[in-house]
Amino acid sequence: MGITIISAKQFAVKLKATIQASGRLGFTAETAKALGLESGKFAKFAKDDEKKLLYLIISDEGSEDAFPVREASGYYYVGAKLMFDWLGFNYESGNIAFDLVRQSALDDDLQGRVYFMKERKTKTKEKDEQIITP
Repeated sequence: MGITIISAKQFAVKLKATIQASGRLGFTAETAKALGLESGKFAKFAKDDEKKLLYLIISDEGSEDAFPVREASGYYYVGAKLMFDWLGFNYESGNIAFDLVRQSALDDDLQGRVYFMKERKTKTKEKDEQIITP
């Protein structure tokens, strides 16, 4: 018949990651759980040069192309500062947030669980400079 039920469960957790001022890509607790992050997992990144898209690939196996997933006090992160510098992200002036969107059709080609990293536009707060005159 061609009709498929779309499960609300699939959309219950909003997957997020943030490049922090340190250059680490950090994950919320809910995201870490949904991605199955733990020490011993690896993260790779891929970019689509034509469309300027960035992808995160979570893998069980390491390679020279993969960053290890690290854990500190229950918080999971990937230390990819040099890569984010190379890609031109200006994270030092404020965190850069991403929504992660599952792209299972790319899993076999990219050898892992693939997520599109959709940059979330956030408003930056600019401090108003006040000139005080005597």
